[in-house]
Amino acid sequence: MPSKRAREKKKGGIVGAFGGISGAGSVISAHNICHSVCLLVVAVLSLFGVLVSSSALMFLENYNFLFWSIGLVFLAVAISLYASRPHCTSKKLIMANSGLLLVGIPSQLVGYYNPLFWIAGGLLLTGSIAWYIKGRLGVRDVKKKK
Repeated sequence: MPSKRAREKKKGGIVGAFGGISGAGSVISAHNICHSVCLLVVAVLSLFGVLVSSSALMFLENYNFLFWSIGLVFLAVAISLYASRPHCTSKKLIMANSGLLLVGIPSQLVGYYNPLFWIAGGLLLTGSIAWYIKGRLGVRDVKKKK
């Protein structure tokens, strides 16, 4: 029979392993951090009266396709996680991220069809927001009895 110290050491190793797995899984949400930092910069600049127009953050335009591709990869990972573990992530969040990726699709890929992607992405995003609000308000679908 193992000693108490050996059992505690084994337990600590298991907890540490799960902590490492959790930390590695947090990489999936890294694109949200990047987006939040960018929004923070815009908010802070607006506090000082600096109007953020297309020229203030224009240097990011060179990396547009790279950022969009990373977002697409993270969306694919989130969908695969949802497929394997349905309670791991939210369907509403996946739908919202899909809409944002459609809105932000680089114009190099779609050319003159960009407004169609804006509309489709906007509809997905609006639908996911409405779905979220409906759930928060407790509105349920009532089936009619025949």
